[in-house]
Amino acid sequence: MIGPSGSARARSCAASTGSRTSRTANVVVDGFDVSDKKIDIDRVRQHIGMVFQHFNLFPHMSAIENVMLAPVQTKRASKEEARTTAVRPLEQVGLAEKADAKPANLSGGQKQRVAIARALAMNPDIMLFDEATSALDPEMVGEVLQVRRDLAKGGMTMVVVTHEMGFAREVSDRVIFMADGYVVEEGTPEQIFGDPQQSRTQDFLNKVL
Repeated sequence: MIGPSGSARARSCAASTGSRTSRTANVVVDGFDVSDKKIDIDRVRQHIGMVFQHFNLFPHMSAIENVMLAPVQTKRASKEEARTTAVRPLEQVGLAEKADAKPANLSGGQKQRVAIARALAMNPDIMLFDEATSALDPEMVGEVLQVRRDLAKGGMTMVVVTHEMGFAREVSDRVIFMADGYVVEEGTPEQIFGDPQQSRTQDFLNKVL
């Protein structure tokens, strides 16, 4: 999802997890209507990995302990089992050698990659990224984008709220442009970036490209 700040992209992302509700539409994720009050939303969330702007790592825990936490608390995995399975997502994000490092000893990009590994540790069907690079220094953005490229190549379904137009154009199967709380236009990257039909989309892209 692309668009100016305040366009409700993050709110739409949050609605996918049931964190926000919609009065005008049903939100269906992987066959589950998360807007249905009868749905077991905690069960649905176990299939959705979420990565936000802020890393929210526990500072007193090592990288691998942060990754282990959700499987232990949510899936009741033993610490030994969780530690074994936590190695793979850390390898996926290129941080196996930093497994025992505390967040204070990691760069911003490394912290965000640990946050991605933490989400991957739950074996999600879908990954949601809400401007996951916006809090990073420009030189650290590339390493996080590369992890997402690798996930896309591996077939992971991702919903990405981003200001990185190049990344959206390169990796997306479908691009949604939002403004003023509404979906203005959606289509393939070629359609949205190469031949946008709506004047609001055209104006936005003329300013950011």
